Amino acid sequence: MTLPGAPRPAATIVVVRDAPAGLEVLLLRRAEKGDHNSGAWVFPGGLLDAGDRRCHGACTGLDDARASVLLGLAEGGLDYYVAAIRESFEEAGILFAVDERGQPIDTLVDSGTPLAALREPLHRGDVAFAGVCHDFGLRLATDQLFYIAHWVTPPGRAKRFDTRFFLAVLPQGQTSSHDALETVDHVWLRPQEALSSENSRRLMTPTRSVIATIGRFESTQALLAWARSPREVVTVAPRLGRDGGGVRPVQPHEPAWAELGFVDPHGQGTAWCELRPGEPARLAPGVLRIAAPQGANSYLVGTGDGWAVIDPGPADASHLAALAAAAPGGIRAILCTAAAPSAGAQALHERTGAPVQRPAAGDSIAVAGGHTLRVLAPAGAADHRVFLLVEHKILFAGDIAEADALPSAHPGVEWLAPAAGFLRPAPGAATTTAP
Repeated sequence: MTLPGAPRPAATIVVVRDAPAGLEVLLLRRAEKGDHNSGAWVFPGGLLDAGDRRCHGACTGLDDARASVLLGLAEGGLDYYVAAIRESFEEAGILFAVDERGQPIDTLVDSGTPLAALREPLHRGDVAFAGVCHDFGLRLATDQLFYIAHWVTPPGRAKRFDTRFFLAVLPQGQTSSHDALETVDHVWLRPQEALSSENSRRLMTPTRSVIATIGRFESTQALLAWARSPREVVTVAPRLGRDGGGVRPVQPHEPAWAELGFVDPHGQGTAWCELRPGEPARLAPGVLRIAAPQGANSYLVGTGDGWAVIDPGPADASHLAALAAAAPGGIRAILCTAAAPSAGAQALHERTGAPVQRPAAGDSIAVAGGHTLRVLAPAGAADHRVFLLVEHKILFAGDIAEADALPSAHPGVEWLAPAAGFLRPAPGAATTTAP
């Protein structure tokens, strides 16, 4: 059973062919349905259906055990292959199957006409795919599909999918046609054309990424050689973040990805995926980050009853003003990770009257809001200080190297708050991430 809000299992198939100008890929335009996929150009695909499992006996080339190993599943892997073949037939009119003699299905001859007439009844659920296979003596050619990608829709989207992507070459004797139900148009494009800035067709992030992957190859032969080769398919699970253009998917290779899982695990789109100097970024209840114009991070811990500032940064008037404005109730303490206080620490003291404190290693500092900062001395830089926010397991490490900033006596550290950039997981820590 799929829980509410959990991604639903889905399969999609990337159909390619050789053309005079080079490799081409099939794209379908989704019908308008009021969601973020509406109007997008995608590969054929859709949700798994309960009836897909009843087609296992009609498959050739793979059984469920082997398919599950390829997809990294305990069982049910063959369901994804069947769903990809079924959706390809329903949406694009392309059927990856052979007849009882092992010969390819030719949908261009008369024998293919009754099959084509079943696309809409299959979509409506009036007929079962297993029944179609039985009645027409079809064997689903799962050995013509190659698993190449795995994407999971970010938390926060109204519709979420856990999608396996398969690659297949257009069978000889078949042509594509959109179904005018789920899809309203189709086109064959070279990958370079699809990704060109001159292409006005809207591509979803996973579609664009997969097209970029296959676009490295000039022919179906070269592409299939890569697809058949042993390799790990890494799950890509983007998270939603905000930048100047609005809310967008942030991929795992981007610097903000890990932080988004901690700050906004449910994908509400409230967390920034870019550093914005002078603007407070909420990291946790009572924990803010403000980036200076020069790129250095300052952190505030506290509540409306008072705040501690960690690493005030440079003596930049606009940055100091931003720190003061973000601390209703006033700044009560100034802390520095470096051995000597920065010019910004002295300037902030003069502006607010808050003392620049130099606590000893082992001290604990109580901050308004029930926060506790534990003072640690890195083994590799004993004259420096790092501060562990006990309640949220965040270590404010400044510019201390990670290996030095993580005293082994404090395994509760999950996150590092660096001198520049985004929160990042502590090495080896089991961090809080998006479900």
